[in-house]
Amino acid sequence: MIPLRLKLKNFLSYKEAELNFEGLHTACICGANGAGKSSLLEAITWAIWGKTRASSDDDLVHLGETETRVDFEFFYNQKQYRIIRIRNKSKSSALDFQLFNGQEYKSIAGSGIRETQDKISQCLKIDYDTFINSAYIRQGRADEFMLLTPAQRKEVLADLLKLESYEKLAEDAKNLAREFKVRAEEIKKKIEENQERISQKPSLFWELEHLERELNSRQKLQGEIKANLENLRRLNDQRLELLKRKEWQEGQLARLFARLEYLENEKKKLAEELEKLQQILAREAEIVSAYRHWQLLTEKNDELNQKLHRYQQLRESIQYLESQLNKEKERLKISLEREKANLDNLSLREEELRQTISKYPNLDKELEKLRACRQQLAILESIQEEAHNLLQKKYALEKEVEREKALLIARLENLQKEYNNIQKELQEILPLRRRFFQLEQDLTNCRNIRNYQKRVQEKGDEKKIIISQLLNRQTDLETQLTKLTEKLNTLQEKHAICPLCERELDESHLQYVVAKTRMEYKQLELELWNCKAQIVEAERELENLRKEYGELNQKLAQEEHWRKEYAFLENRLDYGEELSTRLEELQEEINAIMSRLENGDYASLQRQKILEIEQKIRELNYSEENHAILRKEEAALRWAETQETRLKEAQNELEKIGQQKEYISQKIRDITEELSTIARDSEIQRKLQHIQQELAEINYDSREHQQVVETLRELQQYQQLYADLFQAQKNKPHLENQIIQITENSKEYQEEKNKIIAELEETKQQLSSLKDYGEQLTQLEEEAKSCQEKIQELLMKKGRLEQSLAMIQTQEEEVKQLEKQLKETQKQHRIHEELGIAFGKNGIQSLMIENILPLIENEANRILNNLTGNQLSVKFVTQKQTKSGRGKNSNPRDTLDIIIADNQGTRAYETYSGGEAFRVNFAIRLALSRILAQRAGTPLQMLIIDEGFGSQDAEGCERLIAAINAVAPEFACILTVTHISQFKEAFQTKIEVYKTPEGSKIRLVG
Repeated sequence: MIPLRLKLKNFLSYKEAELNFEGLHTACICGANGAGKSSLLEAITWAIWGKTRASSDDDLVHLGETETRVDFEFFYNQKQYRIIRIRNKSKSSALDFQLFNGQEYKSIAGSGIRETQDKISQCLKIDYDTFINSAYIRQGRADEFMLLTPAQRKEVLADLLKLESYEKLAEDAKNLAREFKVRAEEIKKKIEENQERISQKPSLFWELEHLERELNSRQKLQGEIKANLENLRRLNDQRLELLKRKEWQEGQLARLFARLEYLENEKKKLAEELEKLQQILAREAEIVSAYRHWQLLTEKNDELNQKLHRYQQLRESIQYLESQLNKEKERLKISLEREKANLDNLSLREEELRQTISKYPNLDKELEKLRACRQQLAILESIQEEAHNLLQKKYALEKEVEREKALLIARLENLQKEYNNIQKELQEILPLRRRFFQLEQDLTNCRNIRNYQKRVQEKGDEKKIIISQLLNRQTDLETQLTKLTEKLNTLQEKHAICPLCERELDESHLQYVVAKTRMEYKQLELELWNCKAQIVEAERELENLRKEYGELNQKLAQEEHWRKEYAFLENRLDYGEELSTRLEELQEEINAIMSRLENGDYASLQRQKILEIEQKIRELNYSEENHAILRKEEAALRWAETQETRLKEAQNELEKIGQQKEYISQKIRDITEELSTIARDSEIQRKLQHIQQELAEINYDSREHQQVVETLRELQQYQQLYADLFQAQKNKPHLENQIIQITENSKEYQEEKNKIIAELEETKQQLSSLKDYGEQLTQLEEEAKSCQEKIQELLMKKGRLEQSLAMIQTQEEEVKQLEKQLKETQKQHRIHEELGIAFGKNGIQSLMIENILPLIENEANRILNNLTGNQLSVKFVTQKQTKSGRGKNSNPRDTLDIIIADNQGTRAYETYSGGEAFRVNFAIRLALSRILAQRAGTPLQMLIIDEGFGSQDAEGCERLIAAINAVAPEFACILTVTHISQFKEAFQTKIEVYKTPEGSKIRLVG
């Protein structure tokens, strides 16, 4: 991946920025700390993978903004791409992946962010974690690869080498090997089954010949029975026809009786309804007169209701206005009392202030004494400030001396405490060796059991596949049996059709097809039974394997506990060795601190400064006693200043009280005048008089209104009676017509009833003259059915025998083919079993990692030689003994440890200084990037270094620059981030980053 252009908008410290990488090979990104150097590189990883060092994407948005956007254009695999990623705090994010077609960019993104991200990862063939462990040495994470566990290092290398495809191939090969093994077992069983059936061929031929003779005899008898049956059926059909006619006539007669009864009831109901209508019509004059009276009273009641409504409105208005008048009077009375009380309070306060002013006649003399005393204090305080500062410095220096001493004592106590604790821990750790050896032996036994358990599991998986295949076969057989059952049911119908030629079957051909179909059904039933038996057997074997697997699990129940205990003890024993080393270091440091405390070898500079300050204080000649006496005199005279302020405040307040008293007196006179006029002549009083006059004009009588309402209630029933009268006048002619129509219909139904009774008597006479052949027909039909069943049974047996002979011939051919398939399947099983091992982690994958590690190691050591002057070197270890001297049967285990050595030998990575550790990290990461860039699988054409130059001395920086220049031809673009001037000058092209009030800016120099 070669960067072309980076465009930022509201990203971290950048408001608007754009960086063109075209023509840049090696460049330095420089600027002050916090200017935004690393943010440029974070923008690249965020655009591609959506990941940065920030915990949330919202933290990437520039302060005060709601949306950030990064456009990144790059060249990869002879094609030009652009990625646009947008993050909005309130809305959803957006991601677009585009390809340049020579004129413009065209989107090749997926339907969503996740699908688009997958396309980007597939295109680049590298993920974020792999990138930062190889091509990007990120700030604060240069030691990323070194701090990974051995297993995680192997995973990073495997990802970069694209070894996951081999893992998939290994899994596929193992699955195919299991399938071929199961298929071979199935073929063996089929061969055995077929050979067993072939041995039955001679006996089947003899049985078929005997069956054909019996079948001919039965078919002759069937023809005789059939002729007799047809003759009797013809005679019996005439009698059945008369029975059907008799049944129909009886049904018709019952329906006519029911209809006549219904018409009679309907006629009675209509007559009763007509009688009710005539009663209402007889009261016509009474109902009309009462209804008209009710209408007149209703109009009068509406008029009285309107008067009542207006009367009530006016009464409510009078009550409201009287209430308002009383409230206004009460308000004025309360205001008058409040203003009188205020006037009395002001008079009392005026008297108090006059007495206060007359208490202090000699206040000016006391104020003059106070001013003189304060002048003398100012002179002493100017000297005192200098003396106080010197004393404060002296006290501070004495505290520093005591603090230095306390730190040494505290450090000594901590070291002694740590020394004692380590001695106790060592006494606890040493007895653990015996238990460690016992656990090592127990875990070896568990590994053997687990290997055997794995073989049991594989057998169980094979049985599951066999059961699945048998269940599928069982389903197929059941489906075939269902189809044969439907076929037999079709053949049992009259005029059955041949399933092959689609012509109607004659009797003999029908019997043959039925027999053959039943024989096929029987054969499938037998095969289904065998299939079910095999399923039961396979499930029994699977259950035994599960039981054995469970027993092995019980034996392994303690394995995890032992493994954790083993790891714990191994760590404890390693820790014990580290503690012994630490114990020696502690003893040396304790002796050094005790020597410094005894000789007073601490805080020398502070002691010298204390002596100088004591001399300056003696030269000032400052008296703290005289200063204290003057302070007391000034405090005693300070009351005069306070009283002067109080007197001025009292005089001002007296003047204000006089003004307030005049204002309140006028206000009291105004309120008294308003109270005297409000009851005589006011707006509320005038409104009350107008409403009372309108109330007298309405002339509403409540007793008259009540009498009208009661009369209306009595006449209410005539409203419904008037409606009933109108309906009766309308319905009477219709009811009379209905009664006439029902009378005519009843006459017609009566005539039809008499006719059917005569026809029924004639049908009964005809039936009595005919004989019933039912019993003879039943007997002959049973004989015909029995004969037919016997023939069908014989035909089925014949069909089964013929099918069995045909199947035996087919099976003889099938056995030859199965034997060929068996040899080929066994061959494929062996091939895929070997491929599963070859493609596994201990096969090609392990070999590829072991082949590339020496290249990385050599390249890392070459770079380290340039960086450290042959002072440091690294070695990759792929196998490691568990612990030397801890168990006679200990086997080497796979690992990926990195051993670092200097001129004194090998040491732990954590014991090297920051500069040394960075050089090791840089060399390994640079070697990793360079070696992987040489491989075709994952071309890493860009190297980013954002770490660690500040930890290097001048010589280390020169060697780092030389190392970068040495590998520069292997990369299309190398970017380094630093603020060290020596590093800046080593690059011809510099990308300067600086902060402005509008955000970070970029300037390309060189």
